[in-house]
Amino acid sequence: MRLLGSTARKQRTELIARAIPLHGDFFRSVAFRYFHPDVLISGEGTRLNGGRSQIAVGEYPRMTYILSVATNRNLDFAARLPSELARIVRLCLRMRGHSASQELAAIWISEGIDSVVFPSATGAGRNVAVYLANAASGSVVVRNRDAVLAALRRPRAGKRGR
Repeated sequence: MRLLGSTARKQRTELIARAIPLHGDFFRSVAFRYFHPDVLISGEGTRLNGGRSQIAVGEYPRMTYILSVATNRNLDFAARLPSELARIVRLCLRMRGHSASQELAAIWISEGIDSVVFPSATGAGRNVAVYLANAASGSVVVRNRDAVLAALRRPRAGKRGR
């Protein structure tokens, strides 16, 4: 699929020129089977399974993490966008598959973009995608990593030692 026509390519160039740093704390909720904080930010699970979906009952229990993100070149798609790029972002959010989003991500990665903020497909909230291939080491830190790992090492209540 070819997402960007000539108008969108021009708007893309203008948008990339306005990329700014992103610094903040964000939440990441993952199905318990993907809970380990050292695997959490690899992006592999999202790449393989997609990341834009409502949480199904079968996806509980879940773990929620606090991620500190610090990138140098961020694009904000949740803000007001030029018309053609706004249309493409809406298309990416509505499509069942992830091929259009992945195609758009490949463009940003090739342009050296570290991260993008985009509207949630649910219609409420925003999401952040960090392109680890471009982001500096330490750009994404799991803030509550040590607390989660300590809690996992603690013996469960009611368990007797032998």
